[in-house]
Amino acid sequence: MTTIAMGRLKQLEVQEYALAIVVVLIFAAGAILEPDTFPTWDNVRNMLTQASVVGVLAIGLTFVIATAGIDLSVGSMVAAAGVFGGIMLGDEGTSTLVFIASAVLFATGLGTINAVAVAYGRVVPFIATLAMFSIGKGIALLLNDKLPVSLLDLNGGSFGDPKVGSLLWFGNGRILGIPVSVYVFLAVTVAGWVLLNRTRYGRFVVAVGGNREAARIAGVPVRRIIFSVYVLSGILAGVATVLLCARLGSASPVSGNLYELDAIGAVVIGGTSLAGGRASIVGTFLGVLTFALIFSLMTQMNLSTEVQQVTKGAIVLGAVLLQRPEARY
Repeated sequence: MTTIAMGRLKQLEVQEYALAIVVVLIFAAGAILEPDTFPTWDNVRNMLTQASVVGVLAIGLTFVIATAGIDLSVGSMVAAAGVFGGIMLGDEGTSTLVFIASAVLFATGLGTINAVAVAYGRVVPFIATLAMFSIGKGIALLLNDKLPVSLLDLNGGSFGDPKVGSLLWFGNGRILGIPVSVYVFLAVTVAGWVLLNRTRYGRFVVAVGGNREAARIAGVPVRRIIFSVYVLSGILAGVATVLLCARLGSASPVSGNLYELDAIGAVVIGGTSLAGGRASIVGTFLGVLTFALIFSLMTQMNLSTEVQQVTKGAIVLGAVLLQRPEARY
């Protein structure tokens, strides 16, 4: 490992530790400012349930951004995949498996279109995924004539006590008091960490983002790696679709709105470089928790949505400035 690579790794570890401290400090501040509601288990559980959707998207985006790419379309993929899964059930559809398979496969298909455009069509990732952002929104509105699709027939129980294996169980069920969606998020996070840090594929992803030409000379299949990260982003958008629709009990053409910005923000403050070549799954996980804590606290303090949006933008901007001081001039 080169001196530069070791330096980047050490910097990444420092950022992870610092972000972990930030998470603890935010939680402590919330417990002081809103002692009756913020530190309660019910609030923590609700916060983690909501964060799990963005968290799954963020893990996929970590791989994309590690290659110096971007995916602005994951939010619209969630909307389109949810509505598609809903209409595939028909008027009398009651199969949770049909919905899950349809949503995941549809989102994967949209991600594959991005992958082909970027890896083989050589379209700039920003443009390709911005186009898919618009396409996904349009598909979501067209599929069911701008109307949401109710998924309550897939319940098999109620929001408070959904039957194990039913769709709502994935969004509202609990195992040992912890939401099922949180287990899914944790499983995706662990799998992402292993894939990025303990496999040759993960090394290839980082190498492509660090220096594409050097990676090509070293024998890395650059196009296939770039293709794969956008497909992976699509697959995880499908998983996020299932979690979101399961929590809401419906699939709406406006669901997932701006989720891509939340996910990208979590990845950036987690230490993954927008220029590629440096990525942290642990940092992304902590970034998701950071955003979840901040917005839960601001909501309980009755701060307006506008203030929350300004805060989110300021956090992302500050993270980028701290992350790449060498790029300032």
